[in-house]
Amino acid sequence: MANIERLLSMIDAWARQDLDAVMTFLHDDIEWNNSGGFGPVIKGKAAMREALDAMAANIAESRWRLFDYVEEGDRLWMEGADEFILKDGKRIAIPYMGMLEYEGGLIRYWREYYNGYLHTTQGKTGEVAPEAQVMLDRPAITGPKA
Repeated sequence: MANIERLLSMIDAWARQDLDAVMTFLHDDIEWNNSGGFGPVIKGKAAMREALDAMAANIAESRWRLFDYVEEGDRLWMEGADEFILKDGKRIAIPYMGMLEYEGGLIRYWREYYNGYLHTTQGKTGEVAPEAQVMLDRPAITGPKA
């Protein structure tokens, strides 16, 4: 199975909020560098599960869009946008670039690069910023526009 197929299956599991299924795609020693400026690198599957549980507790609906990707060996580069409808009704959309490194078919390293300011601002207003909406309107491989 190609790593892009693994990622698409994981995205589908996340959309269903099936965290047990999401965890099957992650290496025991995963390192997640979520570089929006919100915290240190998350290391290990238990810490990753804790972080995902905390995120899922606030999310009513997830619309993870993937626009483009490049796969080379065990590396997968991706461009997309995470859109969340929070349980309080607020809507947040964050364009990102990311890099996954697979080991034995599982995500070992996950690095994401995005503007944390958009996350913070939209979290307060509950409205998607115009610069993020432009990204949401692009044709996507996954998500509502797929």
